[in-house]
Amino acid sequence: MSGGTSPLSGVSASGGPGCHGRIDRADDPALPPAVLVAVHDDAPPGVVREVCAGAEEQGIPTAILAGSDAEHAAEESRLEVGVGIAADGTVVVRHGLVPDPVLRLAGGAPAGQVRQAGADAARIVAGLPLRTAAG
Repeated sequence: MSGGTSPLSGVSASGGPGCHGRIDRADDPALPPAVLVAVHDDAPPGVVREVCAGAEEQGIPTAILAGSDAEHAAEESRLEVGVGIAADGTVVVRHGLVPDPVLRLAGGAPAGQVRQAGADAARIVAGLPLRTAAG
């Protein structure tokens, strides 16, 4: 996840207004609690934007964790929730205390579904029911 051609180049280096930007480690005391989003270098920028926007709409900030996957992001997040975005746009939502993914959305899903996956990651934090069918 290094270099100037990451998805963040198409996402204004922050993932969107609700994203605290790219971080290299989750234990930075200056970082407020956030859903951590692990983004593959070749992930579609629009998917990154939609996931972050969905979480922001629920009032939960995000941060992009460098060199990680959804499981590691969930383990590292103080909120115990992580999202992984693969090169093909697949979105996986994980909770640190649950062994399997909570949600999985195939690459190429419509923007509204991708945004809802981000919102559902935030809803896990808030203890609210999910709106997306688990898969």
